[in-house]
Amino acid sequence: MRLVDRHPEVDLPGLLQSFVPPPRFRGATFQSYRPDPRYPSQALAKERLRRWVHDRPRGLFRPRLPGPQGIYLDGGFGVGKTHLLVAAYLEAPAPKAFLTFEELTYALGLMGLREGARRFAGLRYLFIDEFELDDPGNAQMASHFLALTMERGLRVATTSNTPPGALGEGRFNAEQFRHQIQSLAKRFAVERIEGEDFRHRDPENLPNPLSDAALLEAHRQDQRPRSLDAFPELLAHLRTLHPIRYRYLFQGLQVVYLQGLEPIPDQNDALRFVHFVDQLYNLGLDLRASGVPLRALFPESYRHGAFAKKYGRALSRLAELLG
Repeated sequence: MRLVDRHPEVDLPGLLQSFVPPPRFRGATFQSYRPDPRYPSQALAKERLRRWVHDRPRGLFRPRLPGPQGIYLDGGFGVGKTHLLVAAYLEAPAPKAFLTFEELTYALGLMGLREGARRFAGLRYLFIDEFELDDPGNAQMASHFLALTMERGLRVATTSNTPPGALGEGRFNAEQFRHQIQSLAKRFAVERIEGEDFRHRDPENLPNPLSDAALLEAHRQDQRPRSLDAFPELLAHLRTLHPIRYRYLFQGLQVVYLQGLEPIPDQNDALRFVHFVDQLYNLGLDLRASGVPLRALFPESYRHGAFAKKYGRALSRLAELLG
């Protein structure tokens, strides 16, 4: 079957219920998190986040939960931030939701800010992975959304590779939105997590895709539920779908085959493919591909521009999937 033949619809009333930790992190609990003893901040962040999740009101006149309303896990790649966020989600009382910041922006774009804030404010806990402000629109939307929901009592935990006060720097003229960024930062207690990337992946040594012949032979022999698409056709199909639908493209599949990877000259297409890779990776699916080397997918200017972290994450995940 082909992904380009799928046109999934979104169940808007059930959308919030679908926001749960991805299968790849099914075993991510506080018990399975192993802090590196060389970096005490890892164990400290684990204990503070666990305590935050289990906070309870004290006394008759304390309707709000004790402690900070928001927790912000700040740290580099591969130090266990997402693991801790999933662990907190698993122990938090319902109703709750877990999603990436990119998924949040897409969901709010689909619902509208006011309606989205109303729906999310009905939760007790919201867990947002990979919080980042790539453009002024995201800065304004995130600030307004958190104001509308957290003032109604929603407790929010998030992860990021950027300290909250530095969000947006190097991506747009953040000074124009300094007030929004500062008001957003004040809503969170920051837990800085030090450490090394546990994957120890060499960004300069990426695996090469297969040849077309090897890919088609692997597809022929593979007995698992699978798809096979030409890469240019896939990019064209992604343009026709709201990105919130990408997660539904993979229903019933175990492995995705892409034939003919090639450089992506349009940045909008490149960002759509990054989101596609994120969804495929988080769902724990396998990927097989042919075509150009991974480093040729995204132009050099993209990998050092405003969305550099997105492209770096996508290349790292593609390397893991194809390795």
